[in-house]
Amino acid sequence: MGRLRDAWNVLRGYAAAQDHRASAWASSGGSANAEVGLAAATVARRARDAVRNDPYASRIVDLWTGNAVGAGITTRWPDDAHGRAWLRWAESTACDAEGRLDLHGLQALVMRAVVESGECFVRFLLAPPSPSNPIGLRLQVLESDHLDTARNGMVDGAPTIQGIALGDAGAPIGYWLHRVHPGAAWILPSATWQSSQRIPSGDVLHVYRKRRPGQLRDISWLAPVLLRLRDLGDYEAALLMKAKIEACLAAVVTEEGDEALTGTAAGLLRDAQGRTVESFEPGMILYRRGMGSVEVVNPSGGGSHAAFARRALEAAAVGAGLTYDQVSGDLTQANYSSLRAGKIEFRRLCEQVQYGMLIPMLVRPIADRFHAQGALLGLWGAEMPDGVSHVPPAHEMIDPLKDTTALIAQVRAGFVPQPEAAGAFGYDFRAAVEMIREANALLDEAGISLDTDPRRVAKSGGAQDAAQMAAVEIAATGAAAPPRVTPAEG
Repeated sequence: MGRLRDAWNVLRGYAAAQDHRASAWASSGGSANAEVGLAAATVARRARDAVRNDPYASRIVDLWTGNAVGAGITTRWPDDAHGRAWLRWAESTACDAEGRLDLHGLQALVMRAVVESGECFVRFLLAPPSPSNPIGLRLQVLESDHLDTARNGMVDGAPTIQGIALGDAGAPIGYWLHRVHPGAAWILPSATWQSSQRIPSGDVLHVYRKRRPGQLRDISWLAPVLLRLRDLGDYEAALLMKAKIEACLAAVVTEEGDEALTGTAAGLLRDAQGRTVESFEPGMILYRRGMGSVEVVNPSGGGSHAAFARRALEAAAVGAGLTYDQVSGDLTQANYSSLRAGKIEFRRLCEQVQYGMLIPMLVRPIADRFHAQGALLGLWGAEMPDGVSHVPPAHEMIDPLKDTTALIAQVRAGFVPQPEAAGAFGYDFRAAVEMIREANALLDEAGISLDTDPRRVAKSGGAQDAAQMAAVEIAATGAAAPPRVTPAEG
């Protein structure tokens, strides 16, 4: 039997598949939904506790929210009807079912819930149209706990997995949601309040990061780092307790006495009054029987705490998809090259989250529902206008001068189109062109010429040539171009 096992291990070329090195590796063969369903609730509760009490866990959630959403992912409409209605709706708290946040604040709230709990639900609710809510649409953000994961099997004629009703092709057709958060302590147990109801998938947005094919839910993004952060916290608490005890002791006096060398009380520590010490206080001098000596307590150093903490935070940062300097705030060993290399990798991952999760699962469906609701009210036609864009916030440059110079060179060489360059700063190119046109018109009307105006000032700082200046005047006044006179003709 042993020879057969050895032969089989030789045939398996992957070390991770061999038995002699991974005998204690208990791997699971469950599907994505089975594994998430068994762990999601427990991990979410522990992640929320860590966010409440651990500074690094809280920092991880803030970093992902600040970088993926920032001030908000902006939706640009190509027509004025949609644009004006969207501004009134998205930039007011009327879009929030609770009336507290605008649309960008709701985006940040959803992102925080996704990182902390692994998933979040946004429910569409109708309301009477108003000046600040011209389409009569409100958004209700729900934590993952609202999903009734006890609903499994054939429920109301539809196959259901962990509260998600599926259609023939496996796409969700409904979600079983509790009307009230099951953990609301102020709600008395009641079937009327606690029972779940199936909400059509068209009225619910389910935002989560899909990592495996067929995956219907996700787990907290803190799952790979929770134990490391907890171990780091326990280690620091133990060091603190050790330091406190050492700080309480000033000296240990060993008194001479033959009778103290034996017996049960021989090694007990006592205070100056002879009472057994059961607690420590600052500046204590302890007494014990023995050979006679005085030992001054010298607190020991912290050992390798700094190295251990750094390694723990490096692992936590890697597991959370961030860089060490972001999580720890430690820039002592950072320089321009290392910061740039780390930020490039993080920004790629951040863009993957923006364009692979937030925009297709949250931002674009909200815009689609906004348009559909407005079409029902007769504010515009039924067809979705072409050219709707969703622009994530711009990433700050590490070195603005170097990065701007490189971007200008890329645009001038044709490697990067100007619309993409404007998008890197969070601007829609059409809106940017319109703002530049209006600014130039105002400057021309006031007779002001800035050295940042390439129509009048060259890159070297000198004025443009006569032909360029004439073209500028023609564009500003709309007059016909005068005939050019060569030196021979003059």
